[in-house]
Amino acid sequence: MKKLLILLFILGLENVCNAQETDTSFLKWDVSVSISPDSYRYPETDESRLYYQLTMDRHVNRYLVAGTYVGYQYRKSSFTSEYPIDPFTVKEIEYERTYIPVGLRFGFDLSSYFSQQLGWIKNGSKWEILLIGYGGVTIRQENILTPIIEGEAVEWSDFEGDDDMQYIAGINAVVKYFPTRKFGIFGDAGLGPVGRYSFGVSYRIF
Repeated sequence: MKKLLILLFILGLENVCNAQETDTSFLKWDVSVSISPDSYRYPETDESRLYYQLTMDRHVNRYLVAGTYVGYQYRKSSFTSEYPIDPFTVKEIEYERTYIPVGLRFGFDLSSYFSQQLGWIKNGSKWEILLIGYGGVTIRQENILTPIIEGEAVEWSDFEGDDDMQYIAGINAVVKYFPTRKFGIFGDAGLGPVGRYSFGVSYRIF
């Protein structure tokens, strides 16, 4: 009985090793850079530049994906300060903000389901269809551009204020196409850290 158990263990280990040799999807990393011209999460300003994001995802196995992300967006705006008390000053004040979302990503690779089960994808090795959720924080940095003289009366109630750090979460559907083995292009849509859609390029690391 003991010899039989040892033999079954050896055969099982051999099967796992053989499976790993033929299926290396769990060894794959994807490094992606994307841009988003959309900004739904924060109010529009006088100047809202593109949102840039860097992500690194690891295929834990054929179906599960986990990773991290960090983003950056610059915004510039202004408000008019009308001080209601003598000396009744009126002043246009410009300010700039940068938003840095950072956090973790997790989700599912649905490529094999769409290619093998539904037959919608004929060349499955060139496509990735992901459903990705994320959670993290957005760090906000702020700088007043208009010089404020010491003691000058300024009405700050018209100044839009946000927390310096906000917790965020969302979910995106991602479709990637790899014309070569390692380089690909992609688009995603959903509730992103800043925008509702983005486009980018990916690089696979095996």
